[in-house]
Amino acid sequence: MIGFAPNRQAKIFLATQAVDEARHLEVMLHRLAELGVTDAEGEFEARANPNLMAFRNRLGEFVEAKDWEAAVFAQNVILESMEFAAFHSHMQTADSRTAEMLAGVLKDERRHLGFGENDLGRHLARAPATRVRLLEIKKELDTLVLATFEDSQMALGIPASERDEVGRVYLETVSRLGIV
Repeated sequence: MIGFAPNRQAKIFLATQAVDEARHLEVMLHRLAELGVTDAEGEFEARANPNLMAFRNRLGEFVEAKDWEAAVFAQNVILESMEFAAFHSHMQTADSRTAEMLAGVLKDERRHLGFGENDLGRHLARAPATRVRLLEIKKELDTLVLATFEDSQMALGIPASERDEVGRVYLETVSRLGIV
């Protein structure tokens, strides 16, 4: 996305976001190793939720097409909202070291989300018709995000009566852009 960002400020922001995400991966892999996971990277494909992989593929299509609005919406609004909801939820029940790590990650995720909201907010003010297209993308991606949450919580043995909270936090976070 850096290569087709519309201006220098967006390019710089995305470059710093890439560094943030690399740091998140590093600390999460380190924490998983501390918790006894021997090959977290090697198990990624086998353990990844199919809905999350479909999301990744769809985001890749937006990036490959150099579709700035769709890519920044999918990455910096939908995906960052998903991460915010999941990490915030996990932080509530995690051990203190994991909760501390997630709190640090959430600070960056809020900044990444803010970039997406601000960038798209400016674009929507100039081209309000884009809202209809983003709403269609949101519907498609919401299905994948909510299915990922449901599958993950079911696999963790979380009772059905307690599974709505993460999805609710996600939907509330995404709705701040006003695309509902």
